[in-house]
Parts: sequence; structure tokens; C-alpha cells
Amino acid sequence: MSSSPIGLCLRPEYDEHSLGRLADYARAAERRGFHSVWLAESWGMDATVLLSHLGAHTERIGLGTAIVNVFSRSPGLLAMAATSLNELYPGRFILGLGSSTKAVIEGFHGMPFDKPVTRMRETVQIVKEAMRGDEVHREGGVVSMRGYRLRVRPRQAPPPIYLAALSPASMKVVAETADGWLPYLLPVRGVAAQARALREAAQAAGRPADAVRIAPLVVTATSHDRGEARDVARRHLGFYLGAMGPHYRNFVAGFGFEAEVEAIREAWAAKERERAFAAVSDTMIDEMTLCGTPDDCRAQLARLREAGADLPILFFPGACTNAMVELAIDTLAEPAGGDAR
Repeated sequence: MSSSPIGLCLRPEYDEHSLGRLADYARAAERRGFHSVWLAESWGMDATVLLSHLGAHTERIGLGTAIVNVFSRSPGLLAMAATSLNELYPGRFILGLGSSTKAVIEGFHGMPFDKPVTRMRETVQIVKEAMRGDEVHREGGVVSMRGYRLRVRPRQAPPPIYLAALSPASMKVVAETADGWLPYLLPVRGVAAQARALREAAQAAGRPADAVRIAPLVVTATSHDRGEARDVARRHLGFYLGAMGPHYRNFVAGFGFEAEVEAIREAWAAKERERAFAAVSDTMIDEMTLCGTPDDCRAQLARLREAGADLPILFFPGACTNAMVELAIDTLAEPAGGDAR
């Protein structure tokens, strides 16, 4: 395995409907030496279905969900989907889970966003047992299962589980149960401290210090035109911090961006979208994204790794063009190989 693996997180739309290009991008990423290709899921297309498609069109590259939420699928269904992908593509699948946000779970899935940390912990416990082929009997605070077992006994070792988490309570779940951590909108200034705290928490839980791989999803906009790239990044940060509720706002504000976050929130609440985008400072873009020319992005990647990121994952916002995605794939990878885990 390369000492500097890198992943990329795709979506089926950029400046055009790009579903037909996903397999091309995954193949190109495999040729370029990317460690893994990931798919997010919110209210677009089904990530597990698309990952199966990408797996069939590639040979070695890792396949991850970044993320699927623990509300809209039951633990049993998550175990079924993960085991299916793990059996189809042995050694390549990574199950990325998270609680998502109230805006998504209640607004788009019609479910109460109740006790997300408890649900995530109990879901991970159940999914792990089921993916081993065990019969699951659990009476949880949120999730219960009685006598559940996969009908086809898994032949492969269970895939790793990476968790998206931001709050102290959810980070405890990561330290105690996860194989990887998928932070989003984590400023570079916070990586080292978060990595240190995660190592200490893993040891306190009786695990090795390096039990959890730090795999930040990093908003990426690569262009030969710096202005174009920064505009994409600015608008994406403005949208997330304005529209997606207090979860991300509180997290980002905790790294010294209180004034900017409040300005974005206030402008978004007033439905003044352009003012919200303008409130995203240049420092926020520099700290929270890979943005600019390929040389700019490579330098920013180096900073991220030096701070403690094990597996940076390039996350391309929907405002990216296909040309921007293709440029990043062509210019930002470093040689990698071996097991995707």
C-alpha cells in the first residue's frame, strides 16, 4: 500500500447528468492509482446499487459508501447490502455509515431524527454480528432484533466499517467500534488535535492507537481557473452551513469560524443566498477544501496529510463540472495498491 493513499467520492450529476460517466471515472481512478471510490447518498440515487455497478466495471479499486445513513435502512437491510457487495467484490468494500442530519432524515425521509448517536451505536453492533453470520438477539434503546440471521452464510470476512461523526458522543462510538472515521468539513487546523484525541480514545477503549483510519471527505474543486474553483467551493460551503441545520454549523464554528458561520446562517434564514455564499471567508476555503489549480490542490493535500489524515477522500460538489472532476482524477492521485481496507 502506498504511504499516501487517496480516495474520491463521486456523484451522478455535475454540469450534466453524469450517471453514464461514473464507471469511466472509476476505471480512470483505478488506472491512476486511487485507493478507493466512494458514493454519497442523500436524496439522489441509491449508493449501494451504483457501487455494485462500479465494482463490475473495475478490478481492484476499493468501493465505499460515504455515507449511507442509519435511519432509512434497517440494520438488517444494511447487513444484507454490505454482505452482498462484500461477497461480490472481496476485499474491496467499505461500509461507511452515519446519522446524517435532521434536515435529511425528517425532511426527505419522513422519519424522526431521534437519538442519532444511540441508533448509530446499536446499528453498528447489529450489523457487525449479522455480517459475521451470527444470529442476532438484541434489545436496544432504539433498535431491537430477535433471531435475525442472514439466509446465506457469508464466506468473506466482514468488511470494515467507517463512521461519519462530529459530536463528542458520536466520536466515542467511532473510537470504540469503527475501523475508520469519515469527517466532513473538518478544517486543517483541527485535524491534528482530532487525530490525537481519537487515538487516545481508542486506547482507552482497549484498542490499538491506530485502530481507526482517519479518512476525511474533503470538498474538492480543481480547475486551471482559480476563480472558478473557489466559487464552486464557496457556494458549496455556504449551502451546507446554511441549509443543513446546526450539526455542521456547530462543528465548524468550534474551530474559530463563529462569526462566518453565524453570518451564513442569518443570510440563509433570510433567503438571501448570494449573501450567504459571500459570507464564506477565504480562510474557510483555504482550511476546509482542496481548491484551485492542480498544483494548489497537491500542496493542500500535503498539508492535510502532515496534519494527520491517513486517507483523504476528494469530495466533488454537484456544482463541479465534469471537466473539473476529470482534471482532479488525472492530476491528484499518487500510486497505490493492495487491499482497499
